[in-house]
Amino acid sequence: MNIIVIDRSIHISIHQSQATTRSFMETETVQLPTPMPLPMGRVEALSASGLSAIPPEYVRPADERAGLGDAFDLARTHAHDDTVPRIPVVDISPFLLDPAAEGAAAAACVEAVRAAAADWGVMHIAGHGIPADLMDRLRAAGAAFFALPIHAKEAYANDPAAGRLQGYGSRLATNASGHREWEDYLFHLVQPDRLADHARWPAHPPDYVAVTRDFASRVRGLASTLLAVLSLGLLGPGRGDALEKELITDLDLLLQLKINYYPRCPQPELAVGVEAHTDVSALSFILHNGVPGLQVLHDGRWVTARDEPGTIIVHVGDALEILSNGRYTSVLHRGLVNRDAVRVSWVVFCEPPPDAVLLRPLPELVTPQNPPRFTPRTFKQHLDRKLFKKQQQQDNGGGGGDHGHDAPPPAHTTS
Repeated sequence: MNIIVIDRSIHISIHQSQATTRSFMETETVQLPTPMPLPMGRVEALSASGLSAIPPEYVRPADERAGLGDAFDLARTHAHDDTVPRIPVVDISPFLLDPAAEGAAAAACVEAVRAAAADWGVMHIAGHGIPADLMDRLRAAGAAFFALPIHAKEAYANDPAAGRLQGYGSRLATNASGHREWEDYLFHLVQPDRLADHARWPAHPPDYVAVTRDFASRVRGLASTLLAVLSLGLLGPGRGDALEKELITDLDLLLQLKINYYPRCPQPELAVGVEAHTDVSALSFILHNGVPGLQVLHDGRWVTARDEPGTIIVHVGDALEILSNGRYTSVLHRGLVNRDAVRVSWVVFCEPPPDAVLLRPLPELVTPQNPPRFTPRTFKQHLDRKLFKKQQQQDNGGGGGDHGHDAPPPAHTTS
């Protein structure tokens, strides 16, 4: 297999290397990482060069271009088209006030989250309790890092070929035909903090570490809240702890942060920032800088997400789809690019420990009429199967992305 990076598949090596990771608290100083020789040019540099046409390796196959275009144009079109469905917006503040969901408002919140997770696999969450000023400071810190000259960012470069996956990088080709994606990124583990490789956290801006730690801690709490809501939606009163119990043991959820940087693109109708895929996580949380770009597949149609100020976008990932026996949908999505503005998004992937948790449908959801749709597997085994399946698709001439999730898997088979 010759796949270097495919979204959260890059975490396998991080998990394997955690035993050798030193905590930031064990040393008084952090030495700036030594820049690595570039395996490739950065997309940012390509964009800044003023090219009028993208290089051939960024041109997506014809069968992937349906619905592609300039993200601003598509967002404007969808905003004025009443026939285009809209990703649900759910206010969870009633549940925060009534975690047992005994009142009508909290119960309605549980049903709204359940319905969005089942029908869409994605929603905008309002009333989440994370302060707006913290989200603004997180955006400012990430933007300040990417505003650095490329040679300064290279001090944090990753090296996927050598198994060092955290740090600053660009998407390498993940398909047999060599197609690449129009993005650079910064990626590192943020929770638990004791496992984080702080040498890969930017020293500039100075508040990057403090702001990122604070945000990650709050997202961890929000993950517990949403897992409780989603558990109640599946199993009813008194079962709000079911999903989180299945995702952790004595080891907590792992939170991985990926800041995606999508430069301006002269031919957005031919390129993608990130190809179509589903997340392997249980839940994924997304902030962005207000520039459109997220597209999700719903009822066979690509829907461009609208800007919903103050909200956090939440995706259902593969791990939660497995636990729910397919009742919750791991959403197929992709990232668009545009001609006019840089898009930046902050994604936190919440994942179970790679080897310590067995992912399988909750027993209460399995009946003779609803047999298990997924065979038991650890998170790492699921990731390995997904990579193997993708490699088979590529070897057979199939396109990129995790298109096996366009439709639910048959009963008794794996995804």
